[in-house]
Amino acid sequence: MKNIKNLKSNFIKIIIGFFVFIFLFISAKSFAFQISKIDLPTQNDFIVEPGKTEIFVNPGETVTKSITITNRIGKKVKFKLTAEDMIGTNDSQSTIKLLGDEKGPYSIKNFMEPEVSEFSLDLGEKIVIPVKISVPMDVEPKGYYGALIVSNEPEVLSSEQSKETEGKARLVSRIGSLFFLRINGEGKESGNLENFKILGPSKAFYENRPKGFEISFKNDGNVHLVPHGKIIIKNILGKEVDSIPVDAYFSLPDSIRYREVLWKEGSGLGRYTANLSLYPGYGNTNQESGLSFWIIPWKILIASFVGLIIIISLVYYLLTRFELRKK
Repeated sequence: MKNIKNLKSNFIKIIIGFFVFIFLFISAKSFAFQISKIDLPTQNDFIVEPGKTEIFVNPGETVTKSITITNRIGKKVKFKLTAEDMIGTNDSQSTIKLLGDEKGPYSIKNFMEPEVSEFSLDLGEKIVIPVKISVPMDVEPKGYYGALIVSNEPEVLSSEQSKETEGKARLVSRIGSLFFLRINGEGKESGNLENFKILGPSKAFYENRPKGFEISFKNDGNVHLVPHGKIIIKNILGKEVDSIPVDAYFSLPDSIRYREVLWKEGSGLGRYTANLSLYPGYGNTNQESGLSFWIIPWKILIASFVGLIIIISLVYYLLTRFELRKK
């Protein structure tokens, strides 16, 4: 009889332990995201980090990354998290294009699964959301690109408030965290330096240093590339006067990426050459391009010339007066 009671007691303990384990497992799975509170002033916006996540995986692998959203709006706000595909453009004013509900040629949104898609944050609250990236076994070895878009939901208004704000726009802010996924394998890496020119309108000469240079790089492969390099500037005597770094930047497939490289303000005189050496992001060879331009500070030159004429005239006048007095 005692043995039967012990068996029953052990069985009950096992059952209770099993359900506790299931509960803890489900709780941990359901609440993997973390919310913390920090002291922040009201700035009527929210922060999404990181701006870009780059991932390299093999077919069939699953990795987990995370994004962080911090509320700096002076009240509790509801947020929504959605995935969108993106593509590169040939527009110098817009680097990428988000496709909304449309599926892109390098679609990643079906691979991404954030832990939560809707949540609320008070002022100063920060949430860290795990994002699972699951890649199928039969996926093509190329690049896949998209963004997780964080948007705030408009505040629900009462009937009286609705009448007061009738006809007024209710703004919804959207901030994206970009995801660059590359499948390891034989992706097509191909890109070319299309153009290298002085930033702004073309001129016969410049009164001061040009503001900078513009690089256009065409990616005709199926993976993103990360070009970088430097611009060496020399004067008419061949002496190097400046070296400007071209910081690394991304270029998406099937697009032209325009990059502005600024040159610090300054003066100059004469003919100059600028030579670009750009590493395209693959291989062992840099791509080169050069241009020349003139800097002629004509206002200073004219003022100097007029001043010189005045000085020569004054000296000549004084010398002639002195000679006349001697006679």
